[in-house]
Amino acid sequence: MQGRGIDLSGLRDIHLPEIPSVWPLPIAFWIMLFSVFLTVFVFRWGWTYFHRITAKKYANREVESLTKRFNGNNYKISSEICLLLRRIALMKFKREDVSLLSGKAWRQFLEKTTKKPVFSGQAGDIVENIMFIPADQFPYTDISALVAAAKEWISENT
Repeated sequence: MQGRGIDLSGLRDIHLPEIPSVWPLPIAFWIMLFSVFLTVFVFRWGWTYFHRITAKKYANREVESLTKRFNGNNYKISSEICLLLRRIALMKFKREDVSLLSGKAWRQFLEKTTKKPVFSGQAGDIVENIMFIPADQFPYTDISALVAAAKEWISENT
């Protein structure tokens, strides 16, 4: 019985599959990476948009609140609106560019940071001189131009 064996000479050796390469990455990886980036971008944009809108609304409400709170005291309303404009400018622009400005330089800064020349008339005069005029010598009886200019500046810079 020794003569009849199984002939295995026609069989080929076992071949293992190739090791998967690192590059190019599979399409599922790219889809997931794109999804993560898109989610982060949309979240970041939404967060910025939401806070920009709320800051603008808050600042405009603050201007309205100041005009109601100090009704009739034009000096107090003007000085508080100028302080609000300075606080917003300090948040938006570099501190060293804003903190030392006063008088004509402050007015020029406000004019430079708006598209429309809203601080060129009486509103600009009030902003320029409010720090140097005592309350009892405040010459302006109508500050509606300042309120409108402040709202315009706030809408462009928040």
